[in-house]
Amino acid sequence: MAFSIRFGLLCMCSIMLLFLPAQGRFQRTTNESQDVGYKPVCCTNTSKARINSAAISCFRQRKITHPDCPIDAYILETDQHKQYCVDPTAEWLPQRLERLRKKGIYCTEF
Repeated sequence: MAFSIRFGLLCMCSIMLLFLPAQGRFQRTTNESQDVGYKPVCCTNTSKARINSAAISCFRQRKITHPDCPIDAYILETDQHKQYCVDPTAEWLPQRLERLRKKGIYCTEF
């Protein structure tokens, strides 16, 4: 009986590790281009950690307009097609958004 409990716990822990995403980080699994109607992933958590990679697009998620996405967040997509969910109160974010605007990249709401 003890073997069954240990095996069950091992399986449960292994499955949990497979489904835990890195904090504030999501990765797109397709190589699709930025087509009209493209939506980023829904952020369920955010991070205030600085993102050093160059961003190629920016999205704004608001919990008021998207009840399925329960938090406010900025979603920055890098040239490696990784998406980062950034807390809107992150100290470094206003400077990054201004640099993106100078490059012609504006955060669009989805």
